[in-house]
Amino acid sequence: MSVFSSSVRRISRVRLGMFLLGMSPALSGHADLVQTWEVGDGDSSAMIQFDFLVGNSYAIEVAFDEPITGQGALDLIAAESNSVGFDFSYDVISYSFGDFLVSIDIDQDGQYGDGSTPPYIDYWHYWTAESDTGWAESMIGFSSRVLTDGSSDGWVFGTTDAPAAIPSPATLALAIPAVLMTRRRRRAH
Repeated sequence: MSVFSSSVRRISRVRLGMFLLGMSPALSGHADLVQTWEVGDGDSSAMIQFDFLVGNSYAIEVAFDEPITGQGALDLIAAESNSVGFDFSYDVISYSFGDFLVSIDIDQDGQYGDGSTPPYIDYWHYWTAESDTGWAESMIGFSSRVLTDGSSDGWVFGTTDAPAAIPSPATLALAIPAVLMTRRRRRAH
């Protein structure tokens, strides 16, 4: 093997390592994406993510034309879930200031909690993200949040962690070929 060939391989491995290190936030996280679905109709869409305490995550793309709130998105998911092949329900406790989400059930996964037992985090934490920002815990309720095209809502049960990173198909499309191209070649003796 020539010195030039060895140097090119080393540079390629370094570039690949830097690429994967840069992509690691998108590739990390403790989310087992169980399923994704699409509901609604329209030119705008938002992603709603549900992270259960057992580590299962679900992502549902909600399409819309008219303005829709976070609660309106859950109502749309509940109304259309059976027609697109999954079971979805949620429950709230209503207060004078708005509804407090206490239960979400998706297919075989379901969690209920109202934050009333120590350490007081056993409830559905509400996170939001716009198309160009990361997750932030919502300072408003889901009945007041108006979704925009490209925005995301995340519901995480029983932890104060942000929604798990779920690699987008585009991220995987870039990372997988990069890994495959670096397979080790054996020298012929």
